[in-house]
This record gives sequence, C-alpha cells and structure tokens, in this order.
Amino acid sequence: MAQFRFETIMASTVTVEYHIEADSLEEALEQLIEGEHRDRGEIIDEDIDWSSEVITVEEELEDKD
Repeated sequence: MAQFRFETIMASTVTVEYHIEADSLEEALEQLIEGEHRDRGEIIDEDIDWSSEVITVEEELEDKD
C-alpha cells in the first residue's frame, strides 16, 4: 500500500494569556504592544476554521521495501 504526505494551511484564532510584571497597567500594556513578551504567553484556546483548509503539498512517499 502506498503512503502519501500532505501539508495544509488553514485559518485559526489563538487566544494567548500573558503574565507581565510592571509598575502599572499602562507599562504592562506598552510592553505587550511593543512585542517584549512575544512567545512568552500561554495558548489557552485555539479555534481552527477547518472550512478554510487548503492543501498545499501532495506527495507520494517512496516505498522503503
């Protein structure tokens, strides 16, 4: 039996929670807006729009036998 590899792209909305130490709410918001905490947040929810899925790669894999 053959094997195939696919890659797809779809739209999603990700909810990220940040915990920021700052002297004020305004300072914390400024840090967040300026990107100082990118990749430090925790994903707490993700909503994938499966109807937007588009196949970008279709490939038959070589038989290893």
